Amino acid sequence: MDYRKIISDSWRYTQENKGLIYWFGFFPSLLTTTVGIGYLTYQFFAFKKSFLFDNAETSFMHDVVNFGWSFLSGHATLTVPLVIVGIIVAILWILIPTLAKASAIQAIARSKNGQKSGVGVGLKYGLMAFLPLFEFHLLVKTFSPMSMVTEMGFVARNLGMGIFNALLPVFLIIMVISFVLVLFFTFVDLYIVIDNEKILTSMKKSAKLVVLNWQQTVLITILMIIIGVRIIIQAVLIFVVPLAVIFTAGYLATIALETTIIIVAGIVGVLGLLLSAYLGGIVDIFSYTVWTYAFLELTSEGEISARDSARVSHGGEAPTAPLSAPAVAPADVPTDVGPEKPSNLPPDISGSDDSIPGIL
Repeated sequence: MDYRKIISDSWRYTQENKGLIYWFGFFPSLLTTTVGIGYLTYQFFAFKKSFLFDNAETSFMHDVVNFGWSFLSGHATLTVPLVIVGIIVAILWILIPTLAKASAIQAIARSKNGQKSGVGVGLKYGLMAFLPLFEFHLLVKTFSPMSMVTEMGFVARNLGMGIFNALLPVFLIIMVISFVLVLFFTFVDLYIVIDNEKILTSMKKSAKLVVLNWQQTVLITILMIIIGVRIIIQAVLIFVVPLAVIFTAGYLATIALETTIIIVAGIVGVLGLLLSAYLGGIVDIFSYTVWTYAFLELTSEGEISARDSARVSHGGEAPTAPLSAPAVAPADVPTDVGPEKPSNLPPDISGSDDSIPGIL
């Protein structure tokens, strides 16, 4: 497998298909980045008000609930619209990223195989794979490394460091297991979307494909690094956006320009959010393309069992003549035709199975 070609072809495909970036990358990334900013902001202030730092009398969740209730009480006419908007955003955040991933994988795979592709085609076939892919994501999300970090933070913040230290070995073991499962389930999404396999079947086939192609560890490592780069980019941008807004607002507050503070902070926040979402969308589509190309190449090579020892690797044809039955010369044909071989030469073992190609 040519790793450089896969990555270069994936980047070229990503750059040439802006539609996939806008519809299956930018929009889902906008939702996840927005929710991520709110989530990290909540975690920051929740830790800040906990006994670990400020040891405040009330928790940050209590303050958020009181603020929301007070705001809705003072603006009763906005209650219903805000609730509706919140429900719509929550539904989109839960459903759209999975649907976009299924659609993008379909479009990429069909384009790779020379079929008709594009945003519309990817969305049409992505809808068919949406429900099983969504079920799989719900199944593994609870035990994902990020979920475990969140649960560790909840225990440390609310139950105390004593209980946290007692449960730390359990958390570490679960995190190690989750990382191993993430590696084994590398190709589950692709089996579900491309091959229309069931969830459990896809999990078995993905683990088997990873184990049988252990020599492709370098490729898997590169792919995991790509995912890590995506996470790092989004994490940095998620921190940069609110920090830029806070510093800008703080600077303008020193010159007492309240209206300017609101306008500039809003513009900076929106621009930072859009930039973060666009970069995240590019990395998402690029990552989907790399995984899809690698999956198509690995699965096209086929599996060689012990019985197929005579078969040429990577899809070669087995010899038509049996190996164990040497041809018998007819009785009327002399077998000593040709130059006589010296009897003192060592036997020819070039075709022996004891030799290791490339080593001996």
